Amino acid sequence: MLSPPTASLPRLFLPRQTLFKILLALLPSFLSDRLFPDHKPTYRVHPTSYLDGLRGIASIIVFFCHYTENNFSALTLSHGLNVDRPSSFIQLPYFRIIFSGRPMVHIFFVISGFALSYKPIKALHARDLDKCYTALASSTFRRAFRLFGPCVVSTFMVLCLRQTGYLGPAQETLMEEVWKWKGAVFHQITWGWDWDRDLKPAYDIHLWTIPIEFAHSMLLFMVVLMLSRVKLHVRMGSVLGLMGYCLMCGKWAGFEFLAGLFLAEVFVLKQEGKKQKEWEGEREGTKERGMVMGPGTLVKGLQVVMILVGLFIGGWPNRSADKTPGISWFLERTPLPFAEMDHLAPQKFWFGLSAVCTVWAVGELDFLRRFFEGGLAQYCGRISYAIYIMHGPVMDTIQASILGHVDIPARGKPGDANFKEALPAAGVKGFFGVKTPTQITLSWFFGMWMIGPFVFWAADVFWRVVDNRIVDWGKRLENWCLDEDTGPSPRSQGYSVAA
Repeated sequence: MLSPPTASLPRLFLPRQTLFKILLALLPSFLSDRLFPDHKPTYRVHPTSYLDGLRGIASIIVFFCHYTENNFSALTLSHGLNVDRPSSFIQLPYFRIIFSGRPMVHIFFVISGFALSYKPIKALHARDLDKCYTALASSTFRRAFRLFGPCVVSTFMVLCLRQTGYLGPAQETLMEEVWKWKGAVFHQITWGWDWDRDLKPAYDIHLWTIPIEFAHSMLLFMVVLMLSRVKLHVRMGSVLGLMGYCLMCGKWAGFEFLAGLFLAEVFVLKQEGKKQKEWEGEREGTKERGMVMGPGTLVKGLQVVMILVGLFIGGWPNRSADKTPGISWFLERTPLPFAEMDHLAPQKFWFGLSAVCTVWAVGELDFLRRFFEGGLAQYCGRISYAIYIMHGPVMDTIQASILGHVDIPARGKPGDANFKEALPAAGVKGFFGVKTPTQITLSWFFGMWMIGPFVFWAADVFWRVVDNRIVDWGKRLENWCLDEDTGPSPRSQGYSVAA
């Protein structure tokens, strides 16, 4: 067991405690928690912790997806559709879910709808409108800080990497780069009201989901506020109606956020029913209450089928979906308007449906719930937003040098302006090769496990140094800005509204 250094040290430019804090910040949290247990934060499992674990695993799959698409695009085709080589086994259905990141984005949105509405809905069921309105006001106030703050920091870091040459030679002067970065932040990342247009943010294209997340968070808060005083069956019926309206309009993200709200309502009802059954069981002196609450075998079987179908749909390829067995069946049955919007719209419809079913089933099936409440999934859940933000810059910085290339023959003739010398094999691709299915699978696997630790380390540090502090600053700013005459703050009520 280690403790902060107290013995005399050589004279340094920084105080000892400052050096210790820097060391603590640069160590991954799972390592610093073991070395310095006195500084270890405590985390508890709460009723919706499985959502955090699911979001964490989904964020890792997004990283695997972008790693595969950027470096091994041949693997993204469905099995049997490669024209220049045999396919790898990881291109088969169910195996390919490991690098299918697009359906994970839809799971993110369903989870966000659930998490953001859970506490207001819980307050409504407790007949406490003040607590509901406090939660809505607090979440609305802090949502922009929570979503945009880390992205502003990460994209500025990319700006610095570009200017210092780590992402290739700088193309603009520093002031030109800063002005370009400002445009990306103002008009692509933080402007959420034009999300139907593919914004493709500069400095990190993977942040295209952030304005969608923000705009639909605001939509969700408005819907909860609008329905906060109506009867339960009216509220749930209205949410179902709005979900159907979103699908008929082709607005998949709106459907997913509102589906998260509906699932949160169902979850709260289930929790209330469980408490009622337990209370009745205690009154009657029976021990059978645990058996009463569990869903029947038929319902559990349906949930398992939903998971299996969702995993199959999750392997939907970005190309040649009409030639993929099974996926082509779903493609032909895609309803309007998704069938005619664009070539990716059909998968978004099916990804949305499967995401809703997956989030619901994971919370109901004990073996899946226990997995996502486990230590690994919970750790990934804590750093999930940081993984999502940091995996792109980290890959852009190191993937070329780690993965390398196979032998590249000379091009052109010596003396010609376009002549390029031959390059010997280098890196992971040069060592294993990429011609046969076995070679490309080994290159993909070992390259991922070499880049992965850097992504996790950067995400862990970013989570503690940037992400957590921005969340804390948002809470402090809210409490500083509160008008005390309007009532107590969420913190003084002992009620947390963090999402």
